[in-house]
Amino acid sequence: MQKKAQGEWAVLSMTVTNIGDKPQTFFAENQKLIAGGKTFSADSTASMYLGNDALMAEINPGNKVDVQVAFDVPVGTEPDQVKLHDSAFSGGVAVNLRRTS
Repeated sequence: MQKKAQGEWAVLSMTVTNIGDKPQTFFAENQKLIAGGKTFSADSTASMYLGNDALMAEINPGNKVDVQVAFDVPVGTEPDQVKLHDSAFSGGVAVNLRRTS
């Protein structure tokens, strides 16, 4: 990574699929990482250095893209959830990142 983190980088890898009937744009900066009750914003610049479409990707209906999104978190942070948004104004959906027994 060419950008130095204040803490350390937590990199989330995911596949984003457009299940709608019109093109949608994925923006890394709209995604949030939750850890220990704290919310972390995605770092668009660091995500861009990962060499993928995470910064901004237009996805046509039925298509998908693999993205990596970087979050600058304190050293030793264990992410609990990611809150994924289709726009800056959506309520988003929480996805658990920890296994439950």
